[in-house]
Amino acid sequence: VGMSEVIAVGSYMRFWWPELPTWIPGIVVIAILLTANLISVKWFGEFEFWFAAIKVVTIILMIIAGFGIILFGFGNHGDPVGFANLWSHGGFFANGLSGFFFALSIVFGSYIGIELIGVTAGETKDPQKNIKRAINGVIWRILIFYVGSIFIIVTVYPWDEV
Repeated sequence: VGMSEVIAVGSYMRFWWPELPTWIPGIVVIAILLTANLISVKWFGEFEFWFAAIKVVTIILMIIAGFGIILFGFGNHGDPVGFANLWSHGGFFANGLSGFFFALSIVFGSYIGIELIGVTAGETKDPQKNIKRAINGVIWRILIFYVGSIFIIVTVYPWDEV
């Protein structure tokens, strides 16, 4: 997963600087990650906190912007997109269940690491209370960040034009 993200950074940079070779931003990202892993644990924790916060805030802002497009037509000349894309263009599973099962195998990768909640129970202060709260928090995070963002994407943009 990590190397695909490094390659993606290079591809994104080519959007703004088409003449820039893809490997240069990749090397810069690898150097930044290497530096972050070589510094003290305290600083690594700070990096992790701020990068996670940036990711969470970005997803929340994208969900809010998506609702703005759906309900009020922001960025669409004032024409609300509405919810028609959910059932238009053949609706869900227009080409059968095979696409769903192919996507499902990729989605499982997003949930890697959730089992570590059980492993940390031995290291947690007051595990009866804190582990239960952590598991319930994961459920809400999945609903908001994964299901919510997918709902916005399939509502705003027709699946057959992606």
